[in-house]
Amino acid sequence: MKYSITKILNIGAVIYDNWAEYNLNEIDKRLIELANLNDNEKVLDIGCGPGNLDLMVSKSFDKGSIYPVRNQRSCRVYGIDIAPRMIAIAKKRAKEKRHEIDYKLGSSTKLPYENQEFDVVFTCLLYHHLNYKEKDKTLEEIHRILKENCKYICLEFGEFPKDVFHNIFFKLFTGDSGILHGLYPSKLIQKNRFYVNKEIIGPSFLKHHYTSYRVLIKK
Repeated sequence: MKYSITKILNIGAVIYDNWAEYNLNEIDKRLIELANLNDNEKVLDIGCGPGNLDLMVSKSFDKGSIYPVRNQRSCRVYGIDIAPRMIAIAKKRAKEKRHEIDYKLGSSTKLPYENQEFDVVFTCLLYHHLNYKEKDKTLEEIHRILKENCKYICLEFGEFPKDVFHNIFFKLFTGDSGILHGLYPSKLIQKNRFYVNKEIIGPSFLKHHYTSYRVLIKK
């Protein structure tokens, strides 16, 4: 997954960090609400970026949190990203905030975790970096690491506009990244043995880049 946009995110990690903190805060809150986290659940954030969602999840298990969970006990939070500088920022922030979050450098298509290891998996704006085969493999890997009947929760782009500007931009800068596919195709949900528990229209970016929240359950 060494495409131009991934490289740009690595180079511009600090800029992205500032953008994410301003633009994704409410989205992260909504993802956590949809997760309905329980005590002792093991949570993974794939494509974690600078770790804002992970810190919010970790804080949700602290007493008095504004995002309460059922039973105040420790949660095990993990994050993985393909961009080294994103991971560096996430590790530094977790240490500064005194939260124990396990970060790894790696790809969504080859997750370094055991079968049925996690209770909840998150992604946020990940799939537009992936081509069709990588989308398929990512869903396959998420299914592998999730426990039976557990949740995969995401916010992802729908299909981007097919106007001249976007077609030229994507052709020049994304190659075969599959960005025009946006959210993973519905047929991959059935192929990888999930079912849709809930789907909600999400916010739009730049007025015409629409998103959707999905809660998938592993069959």
